[in-house]
Amino acid sequence: MAWWTVKTHYKKSCEQRELFLNRHPDNDIKVTVIDGYRFCEYSVETSDDNFPEFKFVSSSGEGGKKDSIDLNNCYTGNIENTELVEMYDGGCWGETIVEGTDDEEEIERIQELVSEEGSYALEDIDEGWFLDESEVWVWGPLEVTSEDGTIERIICADVDGNVVDFKEE
Repeated sequence: MAWWTVKTHYKKSCEQRELFLNRHPDNDIKVTVIDGYRFCEYSVETSDDNFPEFKFVSSSGEGGKKDSIDLNNCYTGNIENTELVEMYDGGCWGETIVEGTDDEEEIERIQELVSEEGSYALEDIDEGWFLDESEVWVWGPLEVTSEDGTIERIICADVDGNVVDFKEE
């Protein structure tokens, strides 16, 4: 087993997506809160001493391009565990998407609540909201450092989503 440090290589290449649900008798309402970050760092544990076997996938809204990894949910190959170390400068960009209702006043109320008080205000207002899933998407070159602090590789995805070594142009 080994621990690796994974960092975004470029600024603004990290996005957190929180998915909140509210079960209504008539329909389920889903709120996706998206926040962009300037920088992200994770610790990744592998089941052996080998380099993490990352798999680039398509994140929603990216036109099917396989260039992203959800570091909260990337358990493929030899990856056993991931832990957030730090995300810097949140709020570089963001959006609150409300699905499951056509009530424009309700959509606006939810968006204003999240904008003014943050996403967890949904759980605090005692209306049945709960956090269903949290994703942290990264893309572009990723620096992968071994336990001794040596940058082992800087990786990115090729056009088919395969892991390749990044070459600065």
